[in-house]
Amino acid sequence: MSIKAVKNGTRWTIRKGYESILDKISLDNFRSLLNGKPYKLIKETKVRSVISIPGPDISDDGIYIKYFKRKGYSDYVKYLFTPTRTRTEWKVANRLLSKGINTALPLAIAEKRSWSLLDSSMLITKAVSRSEPLMEFCQTTFSGILSGEKLFEKKKLLNELAGFIRKIHEKGFFHNDLHAGNILIKFNNDYFSPVKDYSFYLMDLHRVKILKGLSSRKRLHNLAQIFNSLSSILTKSDRLSFVKSYGINALSNIKNEQELVGQIESQSSRIRNIHYKSRLKRCLKESSNFSRTKLNDMRIFFRKGYDTNSFPELIEKHHNALANNDKDVIIKRDSKTALTRFPFGNGGNRSVVVKQYKTSCGLCLIKNIFRNSAGRKAWVAGNGLSVYGFNSARPLALIEKNILGIVTDSYLIMEDATHSLEMDRYILKNFHGQSKHTQYKEENHPISPPSQGGDKGEVIKSNKVPLDIEQSHQPSSGGQSAFNAKTYLKRKRTFISDFAKTIAKMHSQNIFHSDLKTCNIMVKEEGKSFDFIFLDFDKVTFNEDINIQKRIKNLTQINLSTPGCITFTDRFRFLREYLKPCDMEDEKKDILREIINISKTEKILYVSFKGDVTEDW
Repeated sequence: MSIKAVKNGTRWTIRKGYESILDKISLDNFRSLLNGKPYKLIKETKVRSVISIPGPDISDDGIYIKYFKRKGYSDYVKYLFTPTRTRTEWKVANRLLSKGINTALPLAIAEKRSWSLLDSSMLITKAVSRSEPLMEFCQTTFSGILSGEKLFEKKKLLNELAGFIRKIHEKGFFHNDLHAGNILIKFNNDYFSPVKDYSFYLMDLHRVKILKGLSSRKRLHNLAQIFNSLSSILTKSDRLSFVKSYGINALSNIKNEQELVGQIESQSSRIRNIHYKSRLKRCLKESSNFSRTKLNDMRIFFRKGYDTNSFPELIEKHHNALANNDKDVIIKRDSKTALTRFPFGNGGNRSVVVKQYKTSCGLCLIKNIFRNSAGRKAWVAGNGLSVYGFNSARPLALIEKNILGIVTDSYLIMEDATHSLEMDRYILKNFHGQSKHTQYKEENHPISPPSQGGDKGEVIKSNKVPLDIEQSHQPSSGGQSAFNAKTYLKRKRTFISDFAKTIAKMHSQNIFHSDLKTCNIMVKEEGKSFDFIFLDFDKVTFNEDINIQKRIKNLTQINLSTPGCITFTDRFRFLREYLKPCDMEDEKKDILREIINISKTEKILYVSFKGDVTEDW
């Protein structure tokens, strides 16, 4: 039951029993009412703010407020003929509850109009206590290697989730944005209880449609959305079990379970690609995380939360360092690029790298009229890697200098990849044999500093083939040495496996790095696993057709830039681990033969702590 009221030109619809909302919340001075209250900003975009207010002032569990702003003048016309998002959520929420489907209890909606044209609107719901988004719970609880108890808990949750979605569909509801972030898991008992009792709540209802019945196509689309949102924790057997729990008879005429799961996975992949393409463009326009501005002859794209005046200052420092040949801050310089490193932020605890992309000739200027600058490509690609779930030296800003609208030089400012080391140097430091057989002739060569992108120093030649590290580290007797050797081998194999899976994931998501050498990859240890941070963003492209030749190119680049202390056994293990998730084990012999044929005509070349090193096979 609800009542309707008008106050100060605002039209209210309020659930019976919560009439006090009229005296406590106003749409006109909504922001000022939050002053002094312990609220939490959940989300804010150009068109919507979501705020949580704890305490029993209106509801014992606290309240959530969704405040919608007018998106543009088109909204004036749109909401003359269609219900507002707040009214849609109000209607859908009440209908869901009447059908026995959990959602946040709607308490009130408010709409402010001028001459029948919508200015703003608000939805107030009761908070769902002791809950969190299902996506966050799954990623926290079911990531990594799971115990038997965790596997059982995961299977139980997925089966119940499948039943919840089946119930939504059977009651005639279609959520056009059904991902695990729009489903809450509410704990009915202690969160840390070994046997969890929970319920699911459907949220974010303005994209829900109420239908007489759902077609197989719509049901499959929703399952594909769920698969996509939980892709990091779902195995093949999980997907198959999920479809069985939902009920194959309700999905399509296809009775082959594996074929049906394949259809859903294919659709999930398309959804993911559309989502990624949309997010790739956000760093070039005003969005929740990014902004842009102009300053004199410079166009600046930047990540929100940073002072824009600090970026031109960094560019000035960069040019002064190059002019004075300041070797303390210059990382690399050549005809096309120049890299410098500076302290950044309060106290100078952090540092950033400035990478300048030079326009070296008149032809390049002409090309920049019709294409994105190298800096812009790097800005989009660096942020894009994060969108796809890969680590990169986080880009903070892109600055483009232009003359008459034509980009001359561009500058990418990115976080320095601290607490990490280039892969070639990391391998030398951690997996280089200590015996005389694996020492390299590096006398009388100056130490060159680590670089973002791998600088080229003086070439040190070595024609010695290192012994198999696994042999050279085998102890002659047991005891502590045996323990250390076992730990060493386990650590190295984990490193190889994690790296192989990362490259396989990159290729499976149609991401191609045209210069995938070990000097362009940083390594960071995270407990017992390894993270890999990619550099040289301007060489990264998305939505590529990653055919076998491109895979071979990347695998050969890695092979030829990896120090010889990574043995042939290690390299075969890497290839095997890479091919497993790619479902390409049948092509193993052809790929291996091609890599060997290309590699044997070249020498191994990598960057050591004392310059460039070449090794014979």
